[in-house]
Amino acid sequence: MNRRALGFTVSIAALGAAFAAVPAAKAADAAASGAAQASEATVQAVTITAERRSVNLQTAPVVASVISGAQLTTEGIQTVDDLQFHTPSLTITDFGQGNLFNIRGIGKDLTNIQTPSGVVTYWDGVASFPGFFQDEPYYDVSNVEVLRGPQGTFAGQNATGGAVFIVTNDPKLNSLGGDILAQYGNYNDRLLQGYWNIPLGDTVAVRFAFNGEQRHSFYHVAGPWTAPFGGAPGRLLEGSFRIGLLWTPTDALRFVLKDDYSYIDHGGSVADPVVNPANPAELNPADPFHVTNNAPNYGTDKFNRLSLNASYTLPDGIVLRSISGYQYGITNQSIDLDGTDLFPFTFSDYGQEQVYSEELNLVSPDRGPLRWVGGLYYQSDTVNLPAVGGFDIGAPPGIFDINIAYHTPKITEAAFGQVSYDFTRAWQVEVGARYTHSTFTLDDDNFVDNQPAAGLVLHARTNDDAVTGKVALNFRPDDANTLYAFVAEGHKQNGINTDPATVFGPEEVTDFEAGWKPVFFDRHVYAQLDAYYSMYRHFQLQFTQSSQTNLIQNVSGMTTIYGVEAEAQARFGALSFDAGGSYEHSRLGSDLIIDPTLGSPVQLGGRALPLAPEWTFNFGASYDIELPNGAILTPHVDYSYIAGQWATPFQRFGEYLGPRNLVNAELAYQQDKWRLALFATNAFNLRYIAAVNVGLPFELRYAGAPAQYGVRLERRF
Repeated sequence: MNRRALGFTVSIAALGAAFAAVPAAKAADAAASGAAQASEATVQAVTITAERRSVNLQTAPVVASVISGAQLTTEGIQTVDDLQFHTPSLTITDFGQGNLFNIRGIGKDLTNIQTPSGVVTYWDGVASFPGFFQDEPYYDVSNVEVLRGPQGTFAGQNATGGAVFIVTNDPKLNSLGGDILAQYGNYNDRLLQGYWNIPLGDTVAVRFAFNGEQRHSFYHVAGPWTAPFGGAPGRLLEGSFRIGLLWTPTDALRFVLKDDYSYIDHGGSVADPVVNPANPAELNPADPFHVTNNAPNYGTDKFNRLSLNASYTLPDGIVLRSISGYQYGITNQSIDLDGTDLFPFTFSDYGQEQVYSEELNLVSPDRGPLRWVGGLYYQSDTVNLPAVGGFDIGAPPGIFDINIAYHTPKITEAAFGQVSYDFTRAWQVEVGARYTHSTFTLDDDNFVDNQPAAGLVLHARTNDDAVTGKVALNFRPDDANTLYAFVAEGHKQNGINTDPATVFGPEEVTDFEAGWKPVFFDRHVYAQLDAYYSMYRHFQLQFTQSSQTNLIQNVSGMTTIYGVEAEAQARFGALSFDAGGSYEHSRLGSDLIIDPTLGSPVQLGGRALPLAPEWTFNFGASYDIELPNGAILTPHVDYSYIAGQWATPFQRFGEYLGPRNLVNAELAYQQDKWRLALFATNAFNLRYIAAVNVGLPFELRYAGAPAQYGVRLERRF
């Protein structure tokens, strides 16, 4: 059976067996609860906080996956890249310095600073950098909530594809203790992470968390990359810490201040040509982890995020909340632009991004038939690439250099609100709306050999206004079933191309969804099934020209996306499992667009969206084996499948990313406060291409991570 048929078979099996999708978090304390409790264990209901209040996921008209902090460790989810193997309809393409985050084929299909992503990531309520600085490790995390479909009537930024809410653990009063985890694996991988929670009286607590990892490169690099070249391409050196402060001066007033800092050094993104350099008519037959190189190699991200969540509960139960954020990041990279030692082509950059944001919410009490949330939002996002060293294509470096200086301030201002009303115990209606005003200013100066390039200086500004909304209807015939249907809109702002200097329009999506959330076998199985149909207007297609600049064009006609998604989680005594799957059909609207590589028009109408696999599937299972002295041995295995997908809408030779069948496994022994685990990710060492990106003169391919295995030792205090 081929991989495509295998993906079809297992996806259909998951949909039929699980009925649906529940993104519930596993009971992290099941292993420590003893055999008697384990035999009676059921799936615990999940609440999400993405809507700025605690909402029971199983009864809300929201399509989401939730992964607990315990699952992140057990299933080997260490960064954003790993989410795609545990969440339906989600794909992530990572180039080291930036990534493309797509849900249901909507998000971003090329790295650039001119457009926002259609998928917004929040850390502790603060919208993070869009498309860059996304490789922050997951440590001391409470849960990760992945919401699919348009978002924006209850929080922060507008989003056309979805949103990811990462919630780290707050400091806790009356709880002194911590945890430390050490890991060692192949490639000389060494990791140490942990936290310590300290109460300082009845109203103040602090929490310190840290993560550090060092790993050798996956790559064998040959070629003249010694002095003046060098570096350690592909190796990992990172360190992160988080300090949290909780202050509750009264029962009604609460402040949580957090400071996150991360230093990530990946040595420089390593890639080689998609095609065989000796014969461009055939694909590159070489092992993607054996490459040649003749460039200086380095790649670092340094960023800091300061967030303040403040809330005050009025006497009538209404909550006034403020979410303030400040983020500053520096990225610096130098890579081989042709992926070989044949040509002296290099690319280097140095960029700074600074984001200020403020969100104000007014949230009603949860009691009564009428519930609501309203909010105001402001964000300032500025990217700077200086004239010297900010953006440099060397062909070869020092002899012929193309330099670009960017200054791109973006301002977003919005007002939003959402109201829910229970007509009866069974029927509920939900209505939301959002108004967004945004401005984008672009200062773009091009230089050749440090001299201004004639005609390539651009100073422009554009504005954008949009009103979007959501209407949902919920029906709960009994406590075990919820049916819902809704219509939601999303909007992504317009922007400015640099070469040629043209304005491209905003894109808009209208999404129709319906779903069923049942509970089976006396709460032993939670499930969810949803179907959606999305109409996309003015889809922003992005691609890179031969000049290495991004060009965005709006596709005329109606782009359509439809599909079904399913997840389920079950627990029967010592056995627990979760499963998820999706089927998606996408078609671009009818349009003729000039292929920047060939310089000729190409008909894109009817083609699948880039980075939109037709099928995704994931399944995980655990079994608790009782041992003497209260110890528990737990084998756990995860399987994930992502069907093949096109990297660009032009579907050129070598741009097809083949299907992926990945297996992760863990064998854990737990007793009292100790936990020892053997683990393997990509256990069968599948070689696959995770991304294709522009290069000179070849497009470049980026390999997915190979097999990693090792041991973890954890101790709670």
